[in-house]
Amino acid sequence: MAKAAFNVSELNSYIKKLISMDYILRDINITGEVTNLNVHSNGNIYFSLKDQYARIDAMASRDDVNIQLFDGAKVMAKGTVTYYDRSGRIFLYVSEIELDGRGNLYQKYLELKEKLSKEGLFDPSHKKKIKRYPSSIGLITSTSGAAIKDVINLFRKRNKSSDIYVFPSLVQGESASANLIRGIKYFNEKEKVDTIIIARGGGNFEDLFVFNDENLAREIFASNIPIISAVGHEVDFTICDFVADLRAATPTNAAELSTISEDELKDYLLKKKVELNNLIEKRLNLSRFKLLSIYKNISLKNQFYKINSMTRDLLYRETLLNNSMKKILQGHSYELQNKKFYLQNFKLNKSKEIENYSYRLKNISVKLSSKISKNRENLNFNRKLLSYYFKTKINDEFKKFKAYEKFILDYDLDDRLKNERDRLKYLNIRLKSAFDKINKIEILTEDGQELKAAKDARLGEIISLKFKDGNIKSKVQNVEMRD
Repeated sequence: MAKAAFNVSELNSYIKKLISMDYILRDINITGEVTNLNVHSNGNIYFSLKDQYARIDAMASRDDVNIQLFDGAKVMAKGTVTYYDRSGRIFLYVSEIELDGRGNLYQKYLELKEKLSKEGLFDPSHKKKIKRYPSSIGLITSTSGAAIKDVINLFRKRNKSSDIYVFPSLVQGESASANLIRGIKYFNEKEKVDTIIIARGGGNFEDLFVFNDENLAREIFASNIPIISAVGHEVDFTICDFVADLRAATPTNAAELSTISEDELKDYLLKKKVELNNLIEKRLNLSRFKLLSIYKNISLKNQFYKINSMTRDLLYRETLLNNSMKKILQGHSYELQNKKFYLQNFKLNKSKEIENYSYRLKNISVKLSSKISKNRENLNFNRKLLSYYFKTKINDEFKKFKAYEKFILDYDLDDRLKNERDRLKYLNIRLKSAFDKINKIEILTEDGQELKAAKDARLGEIISLKFKDGNIKSKVQNVEMRD
């Protein structure tokens, strides 16, 4: 007797009941990699989860997905396994989904990075300038790691004059970010330093995730002292790197960026010395040429004009002196005449008094004559001395002027200018010759004669134009003559 047969719909319905009755499949967590992602317009997200050996189709509502899905994302999905009897396909209906392992941390890292970036914590305008010649440096790091030894050794090799203050801190674990924050506050409040370095050696993403803490980022941004972030290796990036005033690829690179070596300082000073010497030499040369220009503007005529002007001034003063002396003599003579008239009218015989007055008048006249003579001698001496001084000064200045004139003429500027003009003329001749060779055109008539003027051309005549690279034949259709 033949067994009873199920049709397809009955079989699929039976399979659906079996799957729905399994309590494991009703609430299951599955990890896998997202592939074939498709966001439908009906509000559902369709994708597949796969591993190295298998794949299962999945579906989720857009309201239940709080992360940014993408092909290749490793996720952990929670949901129910459902069997669709019409198509005979098994689906995982997802109710919750999150990035698995590092992917979840990376998603948090991206979200925090975007948030702080929008607030302006990464804006270059807020970056504080690192002091080039620091007197003291604060180092926040673990005292048990190799990073602190490398950094301090490099500091001592480059610059022994800078003081280094170390704040011991955890650089991994839950309380590490709080330790780092205390270190920043300590240097801002207690130990004033020129630069703060936050340093940690290499590690995986999870180990370095403490440097993606939001509170730590805001403390770095609020610091009054510039901060250098030196976390991990060159390929590792954290939130601290973006918010810090300067990012160093490694802790040792931070030591190089925060200090200047003694050799670099010596080279810098030597360079500045050379620049200063060049500037001084340039200024001296400029002053020499200015002085030469001044000497060119000096002439003997100007010096003689000064001498004549001073001579006229001396003559004028001599005239004033003579007039003053004459006025004094006239005053005494008038006084004497008055006294003489007084004696004659009153018939006073005061011959002795008159003699005294005459004697005094004579002495005054002698003294005045002597003074006038002496002043004239001084005036002549001063005039000769002034004339000798200006002649000597003019001769000296004229000799200097000749020396500078010889210095300028030694450059032989006329010969150099002549040579440059001859060379330019030679180049123009060569250029014209080359141009004539390149652009030369011969125009021949039908009988082979060269056509040199438009008046020799005839209407309807066939003419040949010979160029360097070929010939052209043309028919004369119109001839226009110039006035």
